Amino acid sequence: MGRRIVFLPRATNYCSQWFRKKTSLATMFLKGLISQGWQALMRDRLRSTLTMLGIVWGLASVVLLLAYGQGLGGSVLHAFLNMGSNVIVLWPGQTSMQAGGQRAGKTVNYEYEDVEAIRDEVPIVRAVSAEIDRDFGFKLGTRVVTIQVRGVEMPYGQMRKLTLEDGRYFDEGDFADHRRVVILGYEAAKKIFQGAPGVGQHVSIGGLDFEVIGTMRNKIQDSMYNGPDNDNGFIPFGLMRDLKNLRDPDEIIFQPTAAELNKQSLAAVA
Repeated sequence: MGRRIVFLPRATNYCSQWFRKKTSLATMFLKGLISQGWQALMRDRLRSTLTMLGIVWGLASVVLLLAYGQGLGGSVLHAFLNMGSNVIVLWPGQTSMQAGGQRAGKTVNYEYEDVEAIRDEVPIVRAVSAEIDRDFGFKLGTRVVTIQVRGVEMPYGQMRKLTLEDGRYFDEGDFADHRRVVILGYEAAKKIFQGAPGVGQHVSIGGLDFEVIGTMRNKIQDSMYNGPDNDNGFIPFGLMRDLKNLRDPDEIIFQPTAAELNKQSLAAVA
């Protein structure tokens, strides 16, 4: 008996033909969809143009508003933190209750020993500075400008973010030798020198000759006390005590070692 041989088409050829057919149908459908869309757009060009402009304007408005919101939030936070990062300021106050035979409401002022005690006895405080604030007349030539001056100690600049645009910050010798040196805020320098460079110049403060050793960078600041830093001058604390015949600070500024220790450090200082 003879054998019958039957040849079957290969599966691969069948799959290839099926795939090409499906691809062709998809291409035809896509072309038809594009053609119909284009015809619809061309049927009323003005309406189509206005619709597309509305979509583009809506997307652009959303993007701009989001960018504006993020930028404004960052600027507000930056201005708020420019007074100092993780800084606590202590002001004198009054007793709320009778204590030690004294009546309630008695004024409590700080002594310099309080600053030394915080520095020596509170380990969770990274830095501390005494501060005295007074107004002085700055005389340059025949011009006299009244500027508030802050007498501060060495750690003050780091705590309160006194970033200089020109010159230098105080060094240990300025405090030890009671040198007559001053750092000027951005606006204070403009008032005194009217836009001219101030570093290295000499100015009369309270009738004494001072050298300007630094001028601050323009500081955007919306949290402050006793006015913005831009409008102030800064001199060594010991020199301020000599000029005004004072001994004790108006305020005490300190910085805990970590933000989560703020309450604990305030309790330890109090």
